[in-house]
Amino acid sequence: MSDTLQAKKGSIRETVRNRRTIRKFTHDPVPKELVLELLEDAVYAPNHRLTEPWRFIYIGTESGKKKHADNLDAVLKEIKPNRTEEQIKKFRKHIMSVPAFLFVVVKEDENERARNDDFAAVSCLVQNLQLLAWEKGIGMVWKSGEILYNRKLQELMGLNSNERFAALLQIGYPAEIPEAQTRTPAKQLLTELS
Repeated sequence: MSDTLQAKKGSIRETVRNRRTIRKFTHDPVPKELVLELLEDAVYAPNHRLTEPWRFIYIGTESGKKKHADNLDAVLKEIKPNRTEEQIKKFRKHIMSVPAFLFVVVKEDENERARNDDFAAVSCLVQNLQLLAWEKGIGMVWKSGEILYNRKLQELMGLNSNERFAALLQIGYPAEIPEAQTRTPAKQLLTELS
């Protein structure tokens, strides 16, 4: 664990306030077993009716990252056909440099209310995972771009027709930790019904 991150560890409040989105990672691997250990605790997220609407796809090996890059390239050729060779190489280099990826998959219930409840539960799970990882010196960035909604990518990654991606997490040990961005004080966002 980096000294910088070690100094920022502490209470739950401190962990929540100090956690950062990490986009630059060291080259140290993040083993599947460690991610699984974090997930074992993260699944204790609030979950109405205990539907446990999630599953996960881990990518952490060189061969897995190559397949991931190939899958993304196949989709990007369709939705962004004008990418240059240089852009493609830069993209693939980035994919290969990330220590680990975790797709968080959510079941799509036919009932809109259940679907919303399930997505909220998955979002809580992802936040739990980020906080638990931060406590161990691991950072991540939560990706949710348009490519995750692409059915071809979902099929390439083995999703069923009643599933979709809730998140793609890039995971690793921080190479740098950005400063906190200012948040709007809660008192400016709170109204009271009296």
